[in-house]
Amino acid sequence: MCKRPFNFRKSYYFKILLFTTMISFIPFVMIAAYSMYQGSNLSNQIMKDHIAETKKAVLSQKQLYLQKETQNLNTDLHNLENTLRLIQKQAETIYSQPNKALTNKLNLTKGKEGYMWEKFEDKFEKTNVFISSLSSDSPEATINDLEIAKQLEPLFVQTMKNESMINAVYLSLPTSSWLYYPYLDVETAISEKTFSPDLRFQDYEFYTVALNPKRKVKWTTPYIWSAKPIGDVTKEDWLISAGAPVYTSNGVFKGMVGLDVPIENITNKLMDVEFSEPNAFAFLIDDKGNYISGQTKAETIWKNETIMKSALKNKEGIVQIPYSNSDAYLLSSSLNNGWILNFIISESDIVEPIVKSTEAQTNKHMLLFLSHLFVFLIFGIAILLYMTYRFSRTITQPIDQLTNALRESADGNFVKELPIKQEDEIGNLALAFNFMNRKIQELVGELNLKAHQLEDKVLERTKELESANEQLVNTNQQLQESEKRRKEFMSQISHDLKTPLTSVREYTEILVNRPQLPDIQKKEIMNSILLRSNHIIQLINDLFEMSTDDDGDYIKEVIPFDFLLEQSLDMIAIRSEGSDIEITKDYEIGSLFIFVDPKKMNRVFINILENAVKYTKSKNGEKIKIEISAYQQGENVIITFKDYGIGISENNKEKIFLPFFREKRTKTEKIKGNGLGLSIVQKIIDAHEGQILVESKVSVGTTITIVLPLVEISDF
Repeated sequence: MCKRPFNFRKSYYFKILLFTTMISFIPFVMIAAYSMYQGSNLSNQIMKDHIAETKKAVLSQKQLYLQKETQNLNTDLHNLENTLRLIQKQAETIYSQPNKALTNKLNLTKGKEGYMWEKFEDKFEKTNVFISSLSSDSPEATINDLEIAKQLEPLFVQTMKNESMINAVYLSLPTSSWLYYPYLDVETAISEKTFSPDLRFQDYEFYTVALNPKRKVKWTTPYIWSAKPIGDVTKEDWLISAGAPVYTSNGVFKGMVGLDVPIENITNKLMDVEFSEPNAFAFLIDDKGNYISGQTKAETIWKNETIMKSALKNKEGIVQIPYSNSDAYLLSSSLNNGWILNFIISESDIVEPIVKSTEAQTNKHMLLFLSHLFVFLIFGIAILLYMTYRFSRTITQPIDQLTNALRESADGNFVKELPIKQEDEIGNLALAFNFMNRKIQELVGELNLKAHQLEDKVLERTKELESANEQLVNTNQQLQESEKRRKEFMSQISHDLKTPLTSVREYTEILVNRPQLPDIQKKEIMNSILLRSNHIIQLINDLFEMSTDDDGDYIKEVIPFDFLLEQSLDMIAIRSEGSDIEITKDYEIGSLFIFVDPKKMNRVFINILENAVKYTKSKNGEKIKIEISAYQQGENVIITFKDYGIGISENNKEKIFLPFFREKRTKTEKIKGNGLGLSIVQKIIDAHEGQILVESKVSVGTTITIVLPLVEISDF
């Protein structure tokens, strides 16, 4: 036999070499891929932890900064309030103990519109007087009070020098007249129609805010005042005013003292607040949610109702809010007068620098790791190729001998035997080959005989296997469906338990970590914990009800249908307090008796009625209508509950009795529930050998019909 030429494509040696190299190379690749994957995951986790810690530290730092700025504003406003209290006390003193020696006559000018005012050539260091045309017909008492009030002029002048935030200080009388500093050119203001000659102070908040019997200093909401005193160069006319009442020692109300603070001055204070975050800004609101002032970036914040409501609700602390197509943090701190100073810091301003820094470090370390890994792979591959070559040669040489012998056997020569030179697996292979040659001749004859017999058995066995395979396929599908339902069931249970449990844990951590919280906030948190605990208990009770298969737990008795229903309606009335429900009943009282477990059947009625209330929206103040009817039909009692709610789609009618099933619409409209109510209802009805039927149409309503066996009271 001629020796065939060597061909790498057909060489077993080459294939062993190639295959062994590839198989051995795979672990290197897997190790490299796994290392890169783990490194990436570790880097991402470190980055997440770093981001969380940094956000917490930054927000804590900003909260301290906010509290410091709040204290500064508190100090400024408190100083203004103390100044106004000093003026109030001085005004009450001069009116309680008038000194005629210090009283100067007023030189008043009467305008053609009927008002009176005090005109000076030297307009500075002077207060001036104004009397509205509403009171100028008989102004004697008013003029007397204003002459006494003139004693406050030095105090007014000194106040304006000491307090840079204010632009005016004044005393206003109930007769719509005042003593005002700095000098206000009333005649010019009236001619320019920025001031009314028949001004009525009682129509303005700067006057009415001071009218409180406890004599406290009160602040107005921001407002526009067109008339300006001489020397006022503020760009905006927006003001806030502080006011306090003036009473004599006998309790007689004489008027009020006040001072005006331009919003621009408060804005200048806020402009001094600096942020390292490019998109952060500060703004100030009052205790009713009215925007007072803010930095340039906050000029349109008053239009964002969500942020304004959050700021008013938060008052103190940090909350996360949606802002400008992303998330941001709202930091709030309350001033002593009820105003709220707020910072808004974009989450991206905090996170992006951290992400960029972390990614740069990660890329640097990843490149270093890849360079080391590349050197390791090159060195490992070189060793692998050498070891593979040595190993493959020990196998291919004996195989070449065996191949030649097999070719001869294929030609029908079963006489030649291989020499046994090794006592390993290769030697055993040669020994087995020799034994095989001897047996082949014996087996060839037997195989021909058995071939026909085997063909028949194979056909018969094939049919059996096809039948068994079909059964296995059906069983496998059932198992897969069962496993799918089990996973969905466990997933839903985990979700419904995790959500309230997480809330309970977070609220508990707040109580533990923040013992200084006011009692009212602690009470709100405790109520929230109680509400979520009740939700968990209800869910566990529902799950226990679903998992109970023992009909022996049902204690049945004969009971009037209407008596049992009224108990359920009472429970619904308590649970649905605040909902306006109209129940229409159509059945004869005391005429229908059913043999049921009262507690279980009460559960059925309550679940159905709760769904009717929950999934019915009250439109334009209309009542939520529910119609209940019951009547005898043959040997059964037919009970129907009809509502006019959102209805059930045709595709989901058969699914509503499945545990945890809820239509997508209910989730979108944020209707609370866990999807177990009707499952429990069906289970209880089945245990009473009854039926439950559903008719529904979307946006029209739902009718649920229960069929129960009728019992005659005489039978018991």
